Amino acid sequence: MRRVYGCLVLTAVLLLRLPAGAVGQDGGGSGLRVTLMELIDSAWTHGLDSGRYVQGRRDLQENEKPWADVAFNFLKDLRSGYGIAELVNYDGISPAFVKKEDEELTARLEKVHTEAELKELAASFVPRSAIYDTLRAALMGVSCDTSKARQLVAALNLYRWIHHFRWRRCIVVNIADARLSYFEQDTVRLQMRIVAGEPSKRTPRLAAWCDQLILYPYWNIPRKIAVNEFFPLFRVSPRLADVMNIQLFDRAGKVVDPDSIRWRRWNKDNFPYSMRQSTGCDNALGVIKFNLTSPFDVYMHDTNFKIAFLRTYRWLSHGCIRLEKPVELGNLLLDHQLDTALLQSCLKDQKPRSIRLEEPVPVFVIYQTAVTGDSGKLRLVKDVYHLMN
Repeated sequence: MRRVYGCLVLTAVLLLRLPAGAVGQDGGGSGLRVTLMELIDSAWTHGLDSGRYVQGRRDLQENEKPWADVAFNFLKDLRSGYGIAELVNYDGISPAFVKKEDEELTARLEKVHTEAELKELAASFVPRSAIYDTLRAALMGVSCDTSKARQLVAALNLYRWIHHFRWRRCIVVNIADARLSYFEQDTVRLQMRIVAGEPSKRTPRLAAWCDQLILYPYWNIPRKIAVNEFFPLFRVSPRLADVMNIQLFDRAGKVVDPDSIRWRRWNKDNFPYSMRQSTGCDNALGVIKFNLTSPFDVYMHDTNFKIAFLRTYRWLSHGCIRLEKPVELGNLLLDHQLDTALLQSCLKDQKPRSIRLEEPVPVFVIYQTAVTGDSGKLRLVKDVYHLMN
């Protein structure tokens, strides 16, 4: 995140050279413009750059169209966050809402006729949240163009982006803090630790939908992992494949006995077999997988290596998101209809079962280093991926 917004705030009213005593002189238009400039002057406290809205608008006081444009752009950023494209690798959620949100904002702006109505409209876009208040207060107390300021700016804009949709429920995964929060009506209902991707195998930042759960999933081992990690082991001891419940398939999709493979004939580049781990509690994905609609081969899942959640350093995966409490999350997403006894039975070779959610749940996988702890106090977590430099 390169930008630091609004630390040096010119008084926008002076910049635009509004005449003295302009408030009310033209039936309220100048008063509205002065009020807008006052709001924009405080934009930096929300992690926004005041100069983005007033630069090059010296004719604002005499031209109704630029005034409307400035008001629209400022209120849109105040509502939905700014710079989100720089903070995520993929946004599969926002585009579906942009047209409707823009039309609603335009309609609301057209109904503004007084300074009080403009202030009320702006206030309606500021989250009423102790978390947001803590982040905002922290930004007002730091020097501009510092690492801490950059982290707080990113956090404020991410918060407004995620929560302005007013979801019935949503999931927020914070890679930097290695934690997941499940929200219902903006209230946290479940929190847990996660294991995210190693710095060399980063979990992508994204916004996507969780549209289905898979109980007792297979792990179709990605080729890169298969040839780099498992191939060297099985080449030395083919029987390890059976011990690890990993099946090998030829190009026709037929299961192949590991002992029948001429391992010395192959190397990492030409190995012609694919690998799949059978279902069960020993499976690397555990007993439940949460599908995400994104272009990445990344999802959330249970794990057979639960001891990792006891570690402070939890950036250990190949990119997928391992969950500390996957069954609890699945039960919430299925409105307490999940067969938890089935999952706790740890059945072997159980056939995978897909359950499509009646209402897909938005999932935001973000990288936010400025967070609030259980005490409500600000914490700056380690920048493991070095994205905040």
